Amino acid sequence: MPTIASTNGRFFVITDCVPQVQAAATAAAAGGTLAALTAATVAEITFPEGTFAAGPACGAPQAGPTAWFATFDGGAREGCVYAIDLTTRQVWTENANRAAAWTRFVLAAAA
Repeated sequence: MPTIASTNGRFFVITDCVPQVQAAATAAAAGGTLAALTAATVAEITFPEGTFAAGPACGAPQAGPTAWFATFDGGAREGCVYAIDLTTRQVWTENANRAAAWTRFVLAAAA
């Protein structure tokens, strides 16, 4: 499956669009784990300029390439899942039931 590594190699994005319920399995199949982020590690999610300019886009209400990840600052809000905009590094939560059907990239951590 196609992946793009962050500039420090600690994280990678799986550019197959998957629903949120498949995010963890997709990360494992690519040899990593669904990323657990903190306020500090969000700054490490950087990619070479133009990386996502011509890449595939997933259907979602947000603009730009976005990816699912596991937890933020050590936790996950009950009934919610996390996503990140890969260009602005904005993190947000979504209702897990609604998010289950949406497709996005997957942000994984190297194993």
